[in-house]
Amino acid sequence: MNQPIKLLCLTGNLKKGGAEKRIKALSEYLNDDKILIFIGCFGKPPQSTRFNYLIDNVFHLGKRGLIPLFSLLRMVRVIYFIKPDIIFSNLGRINLLTLILGILPIKFHGKIIIGISNHPKRFSNSLYKTLLYKHSDGVIANSHGIKNYLCNEWGLDERNIHVIHNGLNSTHITSLTEEDPVFEWYKESLPIIISIGRLNPQKNHACLIKAFSIVRKSINSRLIIIGEGRHRQDLEELVRSVGVAEDTWFAGYQYNPYKFLARSTLFVLSSKWEGFPNVILEAMVCAVPVISTDIDFGPREMIDNGKTGFLVPNDDPETLASQIQYVLENRKGEAIKEIINNARKKVEMEFSFEVMVKKYQDYFTDVYNSRYGKLH
Repeated sequence: MNQPIKLLCLTGNLKKGGAEKRIKALSEYLNDDKILIFIGCFGKPPQSTRFNYLIDNVFHLGKRGLIPLFSLLRMVRVIYFIKPDIIFSNLGRINLLTLILGILPIKFHGKIIIGISNHPKRFSNSLYKTLLYKHSDGVIANSHGIKNYLCNEWGLDERNIHVIHNGLNSTHITSLTEEDPVFEWYKESLPIIISIGRLNPQKNHACLIKAFSIVRKSINSRLIIIGEGRHRQDLEELVRSVGVAEDTWFAGYQYNPYKFLARSTLFVLSSKWEGFPNVILEAMVCAVPVISTDIDFGPREMIDNGKTGFLVPNDDPETLASQIQYVLENRKGEAIKEIINNARKKVEMEFSFEVMVKKYQDYFTDVYNSRYGKLH
């Protein structure tokens, strides 16, 4: 019997972030007989302050820090210990460290695969873009838009880029919706608009708040914003200045946001840029209609405008307000119910957890076979 492929995944703290959660999910569901997965994660270890130790195939590599030398040394130690067939990195700065390893005179036989989950335009280092990425053995993009950008703007070979959309464990999310949110607004009949995401400029909650202030003049409604970030105080000042402070709740970080999401009337993503925002799919699974900004890529690969959700121009509070008002006014009508049903079916057909895991497993197997000529 063939030995399983040894896959080392390098990522951040497994407790947060979509990219990190995806690695954790792969570690739980990839076929152990075919792929043996190890994880090297940066961040504070949960049980120890040592840089390197192994618990259930997880190596904790400490903080990334501003000096990459120490991070590189930790990664090298793990690589020499595991001797992986494939090294997969999926976060910006960790991708940089991994690609630097690939061009250093260090002897290891594993192929380097890089995952890109966010807007490549936000990676400012030109050397990082034009030189290091070309030294990877393969790139996994989570949207076709990202792939096209990498080919057209970075000059990467399209044959070297593989698209795997994010997938959701719908059963797990549905089970979490059963928990009671214990919040008085959900006991009332007023429609609730909800947004989930870090409170930073990328998510552009300011646009949503301005749109809500317009909607609130004609429709009695509420706004819930789940997430934390350095711009919380600015956003709190904004809701006061536009007169919707009493109807807006900054819920902070929530371990289980789905219990709020599933009971809300409408989900809005107002981001200025994204890679492939999982939260849109999560709202679809929770049977909540979705409005998203139609940014460079990501949402338009999940939402068929008018059929499975709604797309609005980027950073346009007036148009966003108009679309929110339409959904709230027709929330009990057949048109919105059909959109919810279509969206749920789309997730099950195209973005299921099983589909994603299988695509990753097939891709890693193909990468291994192309190097060693062995069949798994």
